[in-house]
Amino acid sequence: MTDVQKNNTRLIASIDDARALYAPPPEKFTGKMGVEVEMPLIDARRGKPEVPTALEMEKLQAVLRKKGFDAQLEPAGVLEYASPATTPDAPAVSRLVSILREELATFTKAAEEAGFTRVPFSIVPTTTEQDALDKIVSRPRLQVSIGAMKEIFPPDTLRLPLLTSAVQVSFSPKDENEMFDMARRAYALTPLLMAACNTLSGYVVNEDEKLGILPRAQYYQGYGRAGGLSEAFLKATNGKEFIDGHIREVFDAPMHFAYDKDGNLFPASREKPITFAGLIAEGLNTQSNFELAETFLYNDIKICNLRDEAGTVVGKRMEVRGADSGIDQPVMAALLSAAIVPAGPQAKAFDALLADYGFTGNPVNDAPLLKSARAAVVGHGGKFMDVAFGKDPQTGAVRSLRDFAADVAGIVATRYEAQPELAADVSRLVNVLLTGDCDAKLFSQKFGTLKDASDYMLAQAKPQNKPAIPPALRRAMGK
Repeated sequence: MTDVQKNNTRLIASIDDARALYAPPPEKFTGKMGVEVEMPLIDARRGKPEVPTALEMEKLQAVLRKKGFDAQLEPAGVLEYASPATTPDAPAVSRLVSILREELATFTKAAEEAGFTRVPFSIVPTTTEQDALDKIVSRPRLQVSIGAMKEIFPPDTLRLPLLTSAVQVSFSPKDENEMFDMARRAYALTPLLMAACNTLSGYVVNEDEKLGILPRAQYYQGYGRAGGLSEAFLKATNGKEFIDGHIREVFDAPMHFAYDKDGNLFPASREKPITFAGLIAEGLNTQSNFELAETFLYNDIKICNLRDEAGTVVGKRMEVRGADSGIDQPVMAALLSAAIVPAGPQAKAFDALLADYGFTGNPVNDAPLLKSARAAVVGHGGKFMDVAFGKDPQTGAVRSLRDFAADVAGIVATRYEAQPELAADVSRLVNVLLTGDCDAKLFSQKFGTLKDASDYMLAQAKPQNKPAIPPALRRAMGK
């Protein structure tokens, strides 16, 4: 959960007032990328997958902080890692991948030493909403937010923060026009990113029903206009229109809570909803509340604060949020996003490829294709990557995401062909793009029942994290 400074009392009453927050950042902070990885953990020591307690997660966080990591905690049983920033050129991405591998291994080992197991799924299939609520970390802002969400959103929407985990790749554009250009490619890439990095086990909330959807992406839709595809983006033709529209969305976003004049939280409810626009009449339209309202937008491409090493806000960045969390997905998402989203030869090739699939590069015209592509991936019905994407620009016939993925595979391969040290990682990504065999598809074939998925998680636990064999059973086994 993104924190904001609650004592910034500058008043914002109009788009013009807010625009200063979207001014170009200092040059030394632009042209960078980073990766955030949410890692679901289970405690398998009592013979079933359980959510670690809040206290146990806080102890693990403290251990990692002593090792020099700014480890964060998501609501329940999820540890978050953030990479250092780097440039998105291929040699720098290669170094970033090496760092990701090493530091994620450190997080995994620390979790194992604490008695926990990192699972390869975006959602722990046996964890219910109540399980997560019972183990939620102690943070006033989080608890107020969860309470408000119960009031103001459809029931399944609460599953997004409580149960899901993702990989987010962020970029820091130099100005609003570059942000718009990057967002245009990122939104077009998102259906493929979602499909290729899908790590659902097939099951959620300890229910036996096998799902034929991508639930994490579906839960975003519970936020209505504040989730999924940004209407501000779909109505924009340039950077200025994009940012102006985004500011309007911030003004109208349903806030879970706001800060009063003393910096205290007060929650939204069904009877008393909160928007930033509604705070103007109360004199609470501060920059703190504006930045808070922006965190309550859950778009697939999210605009966020960009901070310096001291935590001071220096501008805005954008997060590409389509990828599920998993074991290989952090590297896959980094390689794919870095190859396509920033300007360069591969970005030009991607733009040309999009034209072959009926995209014009103008979000106003492309909105129907973007919406239908996202819907096809989210509701794949067991087809995973074998779903519709785009159209033939001459005939209007529906085209295929698998064909698009294969074309993108060629673009990605050329991006990293001079980095032989990345060969295995690029091969892993390209194989998924060519075959459609995302992890969720393989899990679906492997797990016929919820129990199969549960047993698999228990089998992944390290020996010291597995339940001890009762003495009577040990004797019966001749041990």
